[in-house]
Amino acid sequence: MPAKLISEIILDRIADGTPISQLKREFGLSKKDIVTAALYGVAELREEYMSLLAKKRKFR
Repeated sequence: MPAKLISEIILDRIADGTPISQLKREFGLSKKDIVTAALYGVAELREEYMSLLAKKRKFR
């Protein structure tokens, strides 16, 4: 199984309640790294949303 992308790790830790400031210290992250992780998450959610929307339209 491939290793998780750093963006996935950041999002998982934020979801677990880890403060962003702590993640910045632990991983040496910049604001750009945090924003990149957030954009990665949005892209993942968009794919899921579009898939669900397509299924819903199919059943009409």
